[in-house]
Amino acid sequence: MNSGLQVYNEQNKLAQWAQMVAQCRDSGLSVRQWCQEHGVNISSYYKWQRKVYAIAQAQQESHFVEITPEQPVAVCGVAVTIRIAGAEAEIHNGADTATVEAVLRILKSC
Repeated sequence: MNSGLQVYNEQNKLAQWAQMVAQCRDSGLSVRQWCQEHGVNISSYYKWQRKVYAIAQAQQESHFVEITPEQPVAVCGVAVTIRIAGAEAEIHNGADTATVEAVLRILKSC
């Protein structure tokens, strides 16, 4: 339970710092000036900025997942192409329900 609380606190801090980093970047001030005006330790700012940028970059990276149909599918052409948030999936004619559901679940998580 303590671990779950720690994760929640870390995520909450990350969200707060993401907002602060955005405010600083949008302010037109230098980081040093912004930190002085807002009473923020500059080394803490840069530490959290690195964390925010690392997570943002990880979320933008492409992720590929191979899905193997439960039953062999005769190649009959693409029935539908789905594009969501930069991810793309082609579902071929004859694809079984379980495969289509798995593809949609993965795309929903994008």
